[in-house]
Amino acid sequence: MSDSKLQDFIAHARKKGLDHNTIRMMLIANGWKEKDVIHALSEEALDMAVPFPHDTGGAREAFFHLLIFGFLYTTLISLIFLFFTYIHRLFPDVAIEGTRRGDFELASIRRSMAAIIVSFPLLLWMQKNVIKEMLEHPERVVSGIRRWLTYLTLLVASAAVVGTMITLVFYLLEGELSVRFLLKVFVILYLSVGTFAYFFISLKLEPKQKEAKKMRRLFLVLSSVTVVVALVWGAFIIGSPMQERSRKFDERRVEDLKAITGEIYQIVYGGMPYDAQRSQMKSLPESLRAVSSEARQRRINMHDPVTGEMYTYGVRDSKNFTLCAVFDGAATYDFDVFWEHPAGKHCYEFNVDDRQKVRY
Repeated sequence: MSDSKLQDFIAHARKKGLDHNTIRMMLIANGWKEKDVIHALSEEALDMAVPFPHDTGGAREAFFHLLIFGFLYTTLISLIFLFFTYIHRLFPDVAIEGTRRGDFELASIRRSMAAIIVSFPLLLWMQKNVIKEMLEHPERVVSGIRRWLTYLTLLVASAAVVGTMITLVFYLLEGELSVRFLLKVFVILYLSVGTFAYFFISLKLEPKQKEAKKMRRLFLVLSSVTVVVALVWGAFIIGSPMQERSRKFDERRVEDLKAITGEIYQIVYGGMPYDAQRSQMKSLPESLRAVSSEARQRRINMHDPVTGEMYTYGVRDSKNFTLCAVFDGAATYDFDVFWEHPAGKHCYEFNVDDRQKVRY
């Protein structure tokens, strides 16, 4: 509603015979905003106030669309990383990947899977809500915010397609095509072209049209299948959460044995740094408790992290000793091969003269 003083003045000016334009100019000259003046003049001549348009969304709409495209980019980037990693594992390039990536690669797969598990359902849910609002408020179909963000996505998808094609042609001319490279090209084209097609068509169709509904169902099916394939494949690689937990406990056991070994060498050599010419200064400790009491650098953990049982330590003679633990699974390493172990009980054998050969 307009200001009551403004309405009273307009009614008074009307009685004095002033026309619309004169009243308008007088009020604007006196500091009133033109929008308020126009509303007041309209209400003075009509029996009902001028209606306001439907809410076009504003900040709320921008928030929803930013979330949608944020979840979309997170899902796409994570999918690309996962499929590239799977391709690397299926078709390893010995010249580039001389060693396995091990824990770092597995952690990266878990991180990408977690991003997809969170982002993809939220993307579908947010998209469903936005489409519902567009069906209820058709004016939001032409929202500037939506169109700007959609065209930005189309730009990114187009750049990905063009860049991929340029790279493909370049390697084709270089004669360096491989199955590994072609699969990567397919992944980029599949994800970018699919994204481009969906959002480009969504700009051309009204949400209530049958074609738009069919397109949304097709997008839902294809995207869901792609995500499920990526997650199931990743689950086979990383194993179950329980398997990962057991693997970490095994790593903890190895670290405990390394610490015990290091302290035994420190005791035997009197805390002196390694020297091939230096001979044994003290005899081997009789038990793990003796190792713990004489530890020079750090406190040692003598017990299994799960069962609580003490690790097995044995002295064979003046120079040889053993350390044993029960492991949940087998493990191999790229560098510390000495510490590899099978599942079950395994004993490591040490000689005090081989101090340099054992990493601890």
